[in-house]
Amino acid sequence: MDGTKSIKKGPSVLVYTLLAFNLILRLYSTLFMIISDCDETFNYWEPLNLLVRGFGKETWEYSPVYAIRSYAYLIPYYIVSLPITLLGQFVKFPPYVHFYWIRLIALNGFNVFAERKLFASVSSSLGPQCANWFIFLSSIAPGMSHGAVALLPSSLALGCVSLATSYVLLYVTTPQLSSALYAVAFFSYGGIYGWPFALALAIPFGLFIFASSIQNPENLLSFAIRALAIVGAMTALIVAIDSAFYKKLLLVPLNIITYNVFGGEGEGPEIFGVEPFIYYVHNLLLNFNATLLLASAGCFLSFGLRSKQRTKVIVTCTFPLAIWLSVFASQEHKEERFLYPIYPLIVLSASVFLSWFLTTSTSIIRSLTSSDKLTILYKQFFIVAFATVVGSISILRIMNLVENYSAPITIFRQVAELPPKTTITNVCVGREWYHFPASFFLPDNYRLRFLRSGFDGLLPGDFKESSSILESTSTFPDDMNNKNMFSAGKVISLEQCDYYVDNTGPIDEESGEPFIFLNSAHPEVVAGWDIIGCEKIIDPAGKSSGIGRILWVPVAIRKWVPYNVDYMNLCLAEKRSQ
Repeated sequence: MDGTKSIKKGPSVLVYTLLAFNLILRLYSTLFMIISDCDETFNYWEPLNLLVRGFGKETWEYSPVYAIRSYAYLIPYYIVSLPITLLGQFVKFPPYVHFYWIRLIALNGFNVFAERKLFASVSSSLGPQCANWFIFLSSIAPGMSHGAVALLPSSLALGCVSLATSYVLLYVTTPQLSSALYAVAFFSYGGIYGWPFALALAIPFGLFIFASSIQNPENLLSFAIRALAIVGAMTALIVAIDSAFYKKLLLVPLNIITYNVFGGEGEGPEIFGVEPFIYYVHNLLLNFNATLLLASAGCFLSFGLRSKQRTKVIVTCTFPLAIWLSVFASQEHKEERFLYPIYPLIVLSASVFLSWFLTTSTSIIRSLTSSDKLTILYKQFFIVAFATVVGSISILRIMNLVENYSAPITIFRQVAELPPKTTITNVCVGREWYHFPASFFLPDNYRLRFLRSGFDGLLPGDFKESSSILESTSTFPDDMNNKNMFSAGKVISLEQCDYYVDNTGPIDEESGEPFIFLNSAHPEVVAGWDIIGCEKIIDPAGKSSGIGRILWVPVAIRKWVPYNVDYMNLCLAEKRSQ
């Protein structure tokens, strides 16, 4: 996208439009985006609910025996929630207000800030045209729409990588110690408080600092001392926080690395499933479509750019992407969230290629036609056509995720608005346990319980409810293991349930799944239960085909396009009072 001349005078109408467009799409994600990974719910929203409201589900990772999850990561989100907690003493509102407030301010708010900081650095270092493409492609990317709003350490790393990269670009353009130290600070925060493996993305920058300063050892030493002080201070703080919560001295990032790299047989991440390399290819295509192809081209292009431009792109994009993909593609256990930290780099690499292509092709058109009018017409046509096609496909993908998978959040919003109870009330799930959004969707005195289902792994337990949060977090829970072995102590019987959330598909009788719903298309329940509400959700066992599985299609035109999507209902049922 153009805008070179207007940027020199100040932000143009185009820039303001792109930034507003970015804000609108991020707000949409805040309000409607799904939780795509149950790890986000049980490893982060649940312990955060404990800090904010005093109860929540506990995974084995939070057992002091293993301690591979950091409370220091959660503290900023707890602080952000305090105004809502204070307001709640005067105004009654559903508990999920905490959820959306944290999404708005601490998750998407932080990442919008990071996007705009990187946008500004790209504009000053690589040019306004490249910056405009960056903010546009970042705004529309389905991967960014859910990666930026997720409560996950890898999502924190995503934002920190954006901020660190913005300072790396500034440093490579005009070397200043302050830029280098800011880059170190954000790489370190994303790695120490977020995901330790994200520190690998700082390697190219570290090598560049060393190579460019080797002739001036005094400057290199000055930088190294300050950088080590930053890392040391952050490490000391996380040790202090987590040691207080677990009531024992430990360094959680080291525990995470030890578990993932040196886990014993039957204990490492592979026990949760393995995938071939093609998994990441499919995943990135869904999350970035054409942007992924352009990013790949941008990596190859980087070696052919002019000297200074080449250094900027290779240090910020090409080498970090190569390191990350080579490491994680070789790991047997693969997760979508493992790629979050490189999402801004994918967008940046694609933007570099688009900017180069548009500049080069425009020059060729001008030399062939000797016509400024035709050249301008070509440039405008390319920008409008590309933005319309790729933007439409990407936004339709985002809307598809919301339509096909948002039923759990919608249903549990109904749970959140159930009448208050003075005694503990059990909201039960069976095979739909992994779709539970968070205890922020449960009223006070309502608790999530599990029933038997076809899942034979380890379900979360409950944090000990105590007047002291530190007692809750340091208590050694029963029936925990790091081998994903089923524990019968984590499930109850249907008779103990007051409410039940399940889909209307066929049950697995052999596994003991409860039989509640009689009809899938028009849900009915067995005697003794009443349906409160239902929402449609895509049937993973259905025969869905056609474009509707990956893109949202307006209802009015679905009769004319191959929109064959099988849905089932996700319903909330209430047990009748005896």
